[in-house]
Parts: sequence; structure tokens; C-alpha cells
Amino acid sequence: MSKNRFAGPAIAIIIVVLFVVWMASGSDDNQAQLNSNPQPAKSLIATVQVVPSESRWVNQSLKINGITEAKRSVTVRSEANGKVVRLLKEQGQIIKKGDVIAELDQQDIPARLKQAKAFVDQTRLEYEGAQKLKGQGLQNEVQLAGALTNYEQAKAQLAGLELQQANTAIRAPFNGQIENMNLELGSFIRQGDAIAEIYDYSELKFVGAVSEKDISSLKLGQTATVELINGELAPAKISYIGSVTNAATRTFSVELRLNPVNRNVSGVTSVATIDLERDQGHFISPALLYINEAGVMGLKTLDQSNQVIFNEVHIMHSETEGVWVGGLPEKANIIVVGQGFVNIGDETNPTFNEFDSTIAVGL
Repeated sequence: MSKNRFAGPAIAIIIVVLFVVWMASGSDDNQAQLNSNPQPAKSLIATVQVVPSESRWVNQSLKINGITEAKRSVTVRSEANGKVVRLLKEQGQIIKKGDVIAELDQQDIPARLKQAKAFVDQTRLEYEGAQKLKGQGLQNEVQLAGALTNYEQAKAQLAGLELQQANTAIRAPFNGQIENMNLELGSFIRQGDAIAEIYDYSELKFVGAVSEKDISSLKLGQTATVELINGELAPAKISYIGSVTNAATRTFSVELRLNPVNRNVSGVTSVATIDLERDQGHFISPALLYINEAGVMGLKTLDQSNQVIFNEVHIMHSETEGVWVGGLPEKANIIVVGQGFVNIGDETNPTFNEFDSTIAVGL
């Protein structure tokens, strides 16, 4: 009875000991197996995709927004007081230099002119007589000078009246077209009143502004194309480059002379595209552009050791499919995938994609 009582616990203890021994031997086998088959260490070198881009010649250009203007324009003003008695021109008419636009009432000017001419004749005869008497010793220098003074005063009075009479005829100062005519038959105008505006369309010019960083790339005679608001394209050349910057906008004034166009219009919004010197550049997707901590724009590329380097670039020309940039060497390994996961100086494991000159790098 006592033997049976101790047999159960003894058997249980033996089973536990055997299980522990078996587990220990299995753990040693597993550890030995792991030691015999070590796991490969994971690589910390980033994988990027690269395109070996090649530079090409780029026709650079500069776009300027501005307006068209006539070669010259002037506001014609009255130089006399009076009532408008004749209108010889209408708004919109083409006129030539010296053409009379309108005439004012001369009032008593013709009568005063007649009197002034008679007075000139009188003083002239008196002066001529004084000269003869002086030659005969019958008059002195003072009397002769007095006669001359009267004669000169009479001529000045006549000239003043003739000018007043001429000013009653309002004339065009140069060839052009009449615009904004503010004159009606019978109306009374005063000296200095605006009569009309005259625009000289013998040449049309484009007026715009260029930033400080672009002004150095322009020179007189440079060719350009001006697109008018109606879509018409007009060849042009730079005729004026300002030398003083606008204090408010930090820009310089630029003028271009246009070739003849189908319709002359002043004050119309237009865009000028100025041809700049050719240079070599790379055609890329703008998504590849990177701004470093110093605020400098550039691209991440690889050197010969496949390390990431930063190349500062500038935009030369923009197109719908991409941008042309300068600042890269003739051949550059541009990172197109993975540039956001690598830093300057990092070593990479690059995969090279084929360069296609028909599309922008990175598309």
C-alpha cells in the first residue's frame, strides 16, 4: 500500500526531468543550426534611379509684358481766345503737319493789323528821313535813335498782331491721326484749352519693364517678336534701354520699335519675346528642382563615385513639357527617382535609365 502511494509522484518527476533534458538538447540543435546558417546583413546604401542627361543648345528668350504706344502723341491746345467759327477736321481723320483743324473768330484783329501796318510805314519813313537829316548835320544821334525806336516798336506791334491772327487757326504739329477731339462749332474756347490729341502712327512702339537681373542681357538692336492682343505677331527691335531703375518696382524701362502692323492701336496690352544669346542647357521636369538650406535652387546628381552632389542651376527657358536649366556640366547623372531619400554626400546604388532627348528628364 505504501509502495503504490509513492509510485505516482516518482513517475511524474521522471517525466518532467526527461522533458527538460529534451528541450535543452533541441535548443542547442537550433542554435547550432542558426550559427551554421547566418542571416545576410541588410544594406544601408540607398537605391536611386538616374538618367545620364546630355546638354543641348537652347535658344534663350525673355518675355516682357507691356503696352503698345504711338511713336509720339500730343494734346493740341488753343493759343488764343475766341469762338469756333470753322471746323475743318473730324475725330479719327488722318492729318498732315500744318493742316488746320479749326478756326476761331478773329474779332478786330484784321482792323488792328491794318492800323499796325500803316504805323510801320509811317515810322519807317520817319526813320529814313532822320537818317538823311543826320547825314546833313541837321539832327543829332538822340533824335535818330528815337526815330529808330519808334520804327522797331511799330514792327514789333505788327508781328504780335500777326501772331495773334495765326493763332486763331489751330494747326496739326505733325502728321498723325486725330483722337479725343473736344471741339464744337460755335463753342468758346480760351487760351490753353485742350482741343484734340494727335497720335503719330508712322511707327508703333512697345513699352515694357525689365527686372534688374535681366537688364544686363539686353542691348540696342536686339531682335524680338511682339504679340498683340488680337494674336498678331510683329517683328521688333530694341530701341531704348533705361539706365535708371524704378524705385518702386526695381525695374528698367525698355522700348521696342515694331514693324508695320495691320491696325495701329495705342495702349493695348502686349507681350514681347526678346531673343537672347544661345547657350547649352538640360531639359528637365520642374519636379526635379531642389531648394537647399541656403535657399539655392539646384539638382541632385551623382558624381563618378555614385555619391550625391548638389548642382546649382538657373532656369533658362520654360516650356509646357518642362524647363531648360543651365549650370550643369555637359553630361550629368541626374537623380530622377529617390532624390528625396538621399542627402548630399550619400553613397548610392544607382539604376541607370536611358536618356531620351525628345522628352524632359524625369518624365
